[in-house]
Parts: sequence; C-alpha cells; structure tokens
Amino acid sequence: MFRISNATGGYGKTVIVRDVSLEVGSGEIVALLGRNGVGKSTLMRYATGLIPPMGGTVEIDGRVAPPLSAKRAKTGLGYVPQGRYVFERMTVIENIAVAAASNGHDGKTAIAEALADFPMLKPKAHDLAGGLSGGQQQVLALARALAIRPAVLLLDEPTEGVQPSIIDEMAGVLKRINAERGIAILVAEQDLDFCLSIANRAYVMEKGAIRLETDRATLEADKALQQELLGV
Repeated sequence: MFRISNATGGYGKTVIVRDVSLEVGSGEIVALLGRNGVGKSTLMRYATGLIPPMGGTVEIDGRVAPPLSAKRAKTGLGYVPQGRYVFERMTVIENIAVAAASNGHDGKTAIAEALADFPMLKPKAHDLAGGLSGGQQQVLALARALAIRPAVLLLDEPTEGVQPSIIDEMAGVLKRINAERGIAILVAEQDLDFCLSIANRAYVMEKGAIRLETDRATLEADKALQQELLGV
C-alpha cells in the first residue's frame, strides 16, 4: 500500500499542491490525470522526497516514509521523473547496474532482467545513454527504476515525446510486471488513452488539488468530463 495524506508542498514559499490525499493498493495501477500545470509533477516530487513537505505524510507499506529520497528508494519506492534524466556519459548497462547496486542488488542480474523486459535496449547495451533517442532514453529510465526492485513505481509523464510504438511497448511491459511481480504503479499523465490502457482507476487533479476520483469505465464513457478536466 502506498498512501499520500494531506500533502501540501511547492517551491520556496509558493504552494503548488494543497491537502492532496490518494492511495495505491498493493499490486494496483492508478492514473494521476490533469492538464499541464495542475501540480502532478510537484506531487510526484513531494512523494519521492525531492521537495520538502509543508504538510502531510507519505506512507509505504503502512510506514511513514523516511525524509530523504535515497532512503525512500531503499524502502521500495521507484521513480521515473519527467525528462528521463539518464546518466548520459554512462552506457545503457552501466545505468542499470548503478541503479541496482545503489539499492544493494546484483547489477548483472538487473541487466539481464532489463534486457529481457526491453529487447530494444539489447543492441544499444554498450552505447552511451546520451546518444539514445528520446524514446530509448525513456525506456532506459524505466528499466533503471525497475532495477531497484521497487514495490511501488511512480512514473511522471512517461509518454512525453515518445513515439506510439514505444508507448505501446511500455504499456505492455508495465501491465506484465504489474501482474507478474505485483509492483504497484502510480502514473502521472496527460495521455488518457495510455492511462486507460493500463489503469483501473484514476485521480484527476485541478489547481493543485484532487478534483475527482473515478474508475476507468466511468471516465472512458464520460466524454464531457474528459473535455472539462483534461481537454481531450
């Protein structure tokens, strides 16, 4: 179980998210939807400990998460930030091995699993990450997050700037690892189709707060709501 309770946070004295609460059950995939600028990325950074909280708590498996982001990773919280942030001067396999080792896992095993999960990375295994395409870097960022063996995986705009074929591949991998490994996933996105393809329910943010919690079927059927809240 992953839970954010009454989260309030932002940058400096500027409050971006206020009194936000949500939860992701064990082995569940949940979408966090909303237009640009509503606070999705800020909430993700709050959850991972990358910005100091102004109020509220984060719980992982029923325990209050430690304040430092590195320690949250060791408790099983994986994170793929918006913009990817791979280690550009390291090779693909070095990126994966470093992530695994930083959380006490075997790098060779992590590399083997990543290349099995994402076959497109195999021919690029010894290439520098900075030379990959945007879509390949996004896949590498996801593989690196999985290398820490997370119980909960947070994805921030994973489809941004990625071609449709790679988006489809990511969706397939996420559904498979969720089913096979029981990894809970919270995905912040504007791409409604991608979210509806993997998530069973969603929270919709508006102006730094949760406007609505809904299930996939209701959101999929209500075109007026999609237009109002998401502009799709």
